[in-house]
Amino acid sequence: MLGPPLTPRERAVLAGVERRLTNPEIASELFISVRTVESHIASLRRKLDADTRADLVSAARHRREASVQVPANPLRGRGRDLARIGAALAVGDQLTLVGPGGVGKTRLALEFAKAQERCTPLVVEFEHATPGDVVNRITRTLGMEVSPHEDLLGSVGIALAAQDYLLVLDNADHVGAATRRLIAGLRALAPGLQVIVTSRTPLGGEDERVHLVQPLAADGVDAPASALLSDRLASYGHPPTADEQSHVDRIAVRLDGLPLALELAASAARHLPLAELAQRLDHDFGTLDRATPEGRHRSLETAFEWTWHLLTDDERDVLRRLAALPRTFDMDLAIAVTRPGVEGIVLRLLDRSLLVRATSAPGRWRLLAVMREFVLARTDADVVRDVLQRHAAIVTVVSEGFIARARTDASPEAMALSTMLCPEVNAALRWSLAERDPLAMRLSALLAVGVEQYGSDADSVEALAMGAHDEWLLARATPSQLLVLGNALAFFDVEVVTTLAERALAAADTRDPDEARAAHQLAGLAAAYGPEPAAALPHLDIAERLALEHDHVWDAAAARQFRGVALRSIAIAEGRRTDISDAVDEFEGAMRAYARAGDHTHVNNVRFMMALTAAETGFDPERAARWAAECVAYSEAMANEHELAHGRLVQATLGLDEAGDLDDLLDAFRHLGDLRCVHRVLMLRAAGAADPRRRVDILREAAAIAAASGDRSRQVAAAEALVAAHGATGDRESLLGALDALADLAGHGAAVAACPPDQLAAFLSESAPA
Repeated sequence: MLGPPLTPRERAVLAGVERRLTNPEIASELFISVRTVESHIASLRRKLDADTRADLVSAARHRREASVQVPANPLRGRGRDLARIGAALAVGDQLTLVGPGGVGKTRLALEFAKAQERCTPLVVEFEHATPGDVVNRITRTLGMEVSPHEDLLGSVGIALAAQDYLLVLDNADHVGAATRRLIAGLRALAPGLQVIVTSRTPLGGEDERVHLVQPLAADGVDAPASALLSDRLASYGHPPTADEQSHVDRIAVRLDGLPLALELAASAARHLPLAELAQRLDHDFGTLDRATPEGRHRSLETAFEWTWHLLTDDERDVLRRLAALPRTFDMDLAIAVTRPGVEGIVLRLLDRSLLVRATSAPGRWRLLAVMREFVLARTDADVVRDVLQRHAAIVTVVSEGFIARARTDASPEAMALSTMLCPEVNAALRWSLAERDPLAMRLSALLAVGVEQYGSDADSVEALAMGAHDEWLLARATPSQLLVLGNALAFFDVEVVTTLAERALAAADTRDPDEARAAHQLAGLAAAYGPEPAAALPHLDIAERLALEHDHVWDAAAARQFRGVALRSIAIAEGRRTDISDAVDEFEGAMRAYARAGDHTHVNNVRFMMALTAAETGFDPERAARWAAECVAYSEAMANEHELAHGRLVQATLGLDEAGDLDDLLDAFRHLGDLRCVHRVLMLRAAGAADPRRRVDILREAAAIAAASGDRSRQVAAAEALVAAHGATGDRESLLGALDALADLAGHGAAVAACPPDQLAAFLSESAPA
């Protein structure tokens, strides 16, 4: 609390007392008599309950500390920032907090100032200051009255030297040079003065330390960005429910954790349901506006205009081109889509906090999503198209050099490069498909090999699926290109791989052994995962023979791998579990061949298939556990997330503690876009669910996943499990529905075999064929 109200003259006298001035000095400064000063001091003692002059000094400090107003809602995710500010001021006296507009620099500075015990905070707002006005603003904050003939800076310096002050100069962007000169002058007069400046750009002072304020983390459990958004929603009277938390998280990620954007989203949520708001924000940020407060924080538009007007024409042009890039960029890419010699401008844009560091790799940057939209609204469509065309061409060249060695480079460094390149190729592929650009097929092949070799993500798999359904692209694809695409999509959509195989067989020229091999290899792959795995064997025999004849060791290994898949499916379907050894023999042969080709990633992938086969069929649990442990050890060493999840899946199938939590495993496969393994984990979860109704819910999701991936055998497995689960619930109507669904998938005999004995008569009477 500030305490009782004071008149302007009382505030000026109290400021003089705080600065240890005598009554005559106060009278001289304020151009009043000493008796008038004494009268004001007497009034101040009554109002502030101060017996002595020292009590008045304490009261003045208390009022100044209380004047530092911070919002009532909790400060989220800034503990490390506060600690670093303290550490920086412990070794230096001047610190500038920089960061994009709306990131929370002012809030952070005020929170730090509020918590200080040794220094008295003095907050001066420079938002509307002019270069000639900066010193006057400090005098007004101090309550000083200075004669026009006095040395203004000297008077302020003497006043600040009277005690330990923490001077917070807020929003110095427009008066940076004047602020730099001001601080240099004040520190010479008040050596113990500590200064925090908030600005989107460093001031460039000689002893200046800079702390970059980043947006709040938006990913992961209990992300600070989601917590802040929930706080603000609650403050508006709409705390999110448990069902709405996913929308809160989605909005926080979409807005890059930028506090101002989150505040605007909470304001918009007063009028829109969170689900609708999240959907609208996926398209644009037009809903992020409000009637009050007036000024630069009313909307993102007004916040960003503040900096936009400070840019030169060259800086705006470069920023427009960088905003047109779909993902992140390094300096080489920035030069390629702008012009040579642009490095200095890029660094200035970084200094102005218009670009932020990307988390994907060091030396790469991006624009925040909200800033990118602001800039693109001021960018011609022809400029955007030119940038995207250049981006696609550069990404193609860079990626082809990398993919050329991908089959034999499983190093963590290659994995990291793939993680960086994959989203860029993904974006370039989507653009090239939309624009019918000739690079589309090359980009599809590059992305497919990257996904197959280094692990997938749902977004990249979706982009490949777009290509696999694009008639314009497929009409231009060779069987070899279709094979590469099919290899990457085999774990996602069996039906589309089957369609690709049919096209490859129809297009293959028997006079070209490489294209003929590719067509048969793809047909064998599709059939191995399809409803008739025996049909894969002749295709794979041809593919392996042609591969060996032309010394294609890697392709011969692939043919053996998918022969193992087919033999496994045949043995399980026909109930000949003893024949599993034939599949394991093929897998072991494939591992040896991949090792000769130098592809250790596929060696590990086949080891996973072998381990899962042994675990699921009970063929050899002991060896399955050993193979799974080898998979995990290799994947951890190579930082391969997909293969690590595969190893954990086998361990989970065996019921080993090392597998970890099934929910975490499920999340991993969802992120990877591996629908076949999503189905496997769901079936494990269902088997472990004690409540039959919960089991039904999980199995319904598993059935939907199997249907989405076109995997008929997994649809049947889920349908059979649903029959048993419905039987356990005692819900006769649901049971009969599940039996009908199973009959549609696998035939009436399968449904009869799965039907609980006490329900068999009812099922036969209601659904038996005529």
